[in-house]
Amino acid sequence: MKKSIILMLALVLVLTWISLAWAADTSVNVSPDRVDIGFNFQGTELSILGTVPDHARVYIKVASPNDSMLELNKKGRLGFFWMNVENVSVTAAPKLYQVITSDSLDQLPGELQKKLGLSRDFKQIYTSAKVYKHSESGPVELPKQDSDRYVSSLINIYQKSGLYAVKENAVQVTNSRFKANVKLPPNIPHEKCTVTVYAVKEGKLVGTASAPLQVNSVGMVKWLSREATYDGPTYGFIAVLIALACGIGIALLFSYLDNALGGGKKKGFNPGASH
Repeated sequence: MKKSIILMLALVLVLTWISLAWAADTSVNVSPDRVDIGFNFQGTELSILGTVPDHARVYIKVASPNDSMLELNKKGRLGFFWMNVENVSVTAAPKLYQVITSDSLDQLPGELQKKLGLSRDFKQIYTSAKVYKHSESGPVELPKQDSDRYVSSLINIYQKSGLYAVKENAVQVTNSRFKANVKLPPNIPHEKCTVTVYAVKEGKLVGTASAPLQVNSVGMVKWLSREATYDGPTYGFIAVLIALACGIGIALLFSYLDNALGGGKKKGFNPGASH
């Protein structure tokens, strides 16, 4: 009996040591690890480098927290008019979700795809997201069969804007080192994101590592964002002033072009003209 217990303890210790050794072989480094967003920000490219155990497949996930909320409107015909007929809020869905792999996702077992949140059709987003319909009595959570169409619309919006993406065979692996480049669009969320690397060998997870990616707004963008969140009236007043300034600027531009193209002369009837 004692021998059996000793053997079991030894086996547990060996497996634990192997797991720690594999984990130690997995690392990740992100450059840049901080992204500052100002008025001229046009997106950026991340360089993701690291190590994994030999002969392991690499799966990378770049994601923001599941704390966002987006308003969606459903349009429909009401009498002779085409207008919003339903308004919902989608929560618990990240604004940024990109998956980059060294091999096809078909090489990853379905259970592991589900556990790690790695799939071509973003199944994990359908699972985590919640959709609330606005009503006179307050928000009402929609059942899954009704909420999925709104989640699908949200995913399509994020895919078109470059926030959601799946890129297979885009990670270069040489021996135990890997490298990948990830393009981030201009509209990335301004919050702390996470880059997570999964090392998979023979269909089993053998290592994981993560690194933070801090996205901050700076300068005027930061000030406007803060005003929009905490001081709505001031933000609205500034928005009106900007709209008026743009309108006046456009009017002056057209007036200048009209004078320039017309030679500064106004067209019309000249009673002194000879015939």
